[in-house]
Amino acid sequence: MLFSSSASRALRLGAVRRVAVSANGGAARSKSTGPPIPANLLATWYNIFGKSTAMYASWIVAGVLVSEAVTGWGTDAIWNSVNSGRTYDSVDWSKFVVEDDDDDEDEDDEDDDEDDDDDDDDDDDDE
Repeated sequence: MLFSSSASRALRLGAVRRVAVSANGGAARSKSTGPPIPANLLATWYNIFGKSTAMYASWIVAGVLVSEAVTGWGTDAIWNSVNSGRTYDSVDWSKFVVEDDDDDEDEDDEDDDEDDDDDDDDDDDDE
């Protein structure tokens, strides 16, 4: 059998529903309450952005940029909350401070003394 009894029953019910909708003139479809956005707001939007192709394109570009910024901020916030303490920005670097030896400071002082001696030699050449 090509169609089972349940399939033929579903087809008959669908046909009955179509007949019922067309019998009342499609009144079920015409009872829409309108968009949830107030009509004056839509008219204002259309007067500003909808009449011109350039303004409509700028509306789309601005929408994409704002959406990208909000999405980027949201994903960054989620990433930082999940990886707290594991990223470069969230690590407490004071725990990794290494105490320098005094030997490094002595070497720097010796280098400065040598530079001062070189400056004195240059002054002799000018005389």
